Amino acid sequence: MGIALFYLKKIIGMMLMPIPLTLLAMLLAFFLMKKCPKFAKLLLFCAILLLGLTSWSPVADKLIATVEHDFPVFDIQQPVDVVIVLGSGHKDLSNTPEIMQLGNSALFRLEEGLRILKANPNAQLFVSGYSGEMTEPHAEVMRRAAIELGVKPDKIKAFPLAKDTEEEANSMKPYLEGKRAALVTEASHLKRASIFFKQAGINIIPAPALYLGSEKSDWQIDANAAYKSQRAFYEWLGRGWQWIKE
Repeated sequence: MGIALFYLKKIIGMMLMPIPLTLLAMLLAFFLMKKCPKFAKLLLFCAILLLGLTSWSPVADKLIATVEHDFPVFDIQQPVDVVIVLGSGHKDLSNTPEIMQLGNSALFRLEEGLRILKANPNAQLFVSGYSGEMTEPHAEVMRRAAIELGVKPDKIKAFPLAKDTEEEANSMKPYLEGKRAALVTEASHLKRASIFFKQAGINIIPAPALYLGSEKSDWQIDANAAYKSQRAFYEWLGRGWQWIKE
């Protein structure tokens, strides 16, 4: 994928998330208030309704549930040769342990990856992720964090150039021929990620690392609920784009 298309995809995806979409609708409503007052008021009402519902826990849990329950928790009785921990995000923090630099999702992914690796002591650990706006690649931060947690350096292979899941699958393919691999990522991302790896001809066993949803919702309207809705929207768009490409 060209770098321009990659960033265009990111920008369009960002603008179609609930909060940016709400802001765009509100701005449009204000611009149309004099010319089309009825339509503008309807648009403003829909924007407020969208923001309120996607920030309300019962709705957010229902939305995220549509993309989180494709696979069960990984059974560590299943033997694997490689544990793949897909890239997420980290922060640039000086004078801190590597583990403290990892974002919330990355921590859960690495923790699940190490749980599987512990049950398969002869397996390798693959970590991935490019630098983005950070000073160094995410894969390198993940590699050092895994070493801090006791993994031997020679058991880890980093893929620091892959910008998205499709590139991660294609870059790992030459190293996974004939091997059984556990694919670790967020539960909401796992279905889409699995399709990319299967398209690349890689034999993977899905391993969900982080469930955002809850079977029993509280009734709060908060940022945590808004994030769940955002993840659901993101995966719907990602799966739609994946289907179009197929």
